[in-house]
Amino acid sequence: TTGGSMKKRLKAYQFNNHKMDEAVYAKRRQVMDIIYELKNLGLNLPRVDVRIGKDEDCLVLGKARLNDNIIWVTDKAINQGEEYLRNLVHHELLHAIYGCQHDESCPIMSATQSVVVNKNKSIEIFKKYYTKYNK
Repeated sequence: TTGGSMKKRLKAYQFNNHKMDEAVYAKRRQVMDIIYELKNLGLNLPRVDVRIGKDEDCLVLGKARLNDNIIWVTDKAINQGEEYLRNLVHHELLHAIYGCQHDESCPIMSATQSVVVNKNKSIEIFKKYYTKYNK
């Protein structure tokens, strides 16, 4: 690199980013709205890069690079509905921002997300992690 800047890798292993068009932009907007929902509650979150695409493993719905402020979300995750997507975005943000590991006792941080919690509960859980990492 020159000038002291490093370019962030915007690709993830086995994840194919979609090229931006109106449809992809609309899907990305849904994810960004969830991030701004947290910011509008007064949470001081860093800028997070969001990529929309498809994972080669059809069971993977989202990915994050630990502690690197970038998440990848699949079309399939977006199509699961607003509450599922919110849970998934909160999950990936906790990986990307704080490097959180999976916790099978937590509905939004379990590896498989077999339980979907409502908006208020997901935000409440996210805030607990936020408080823990911002002391």
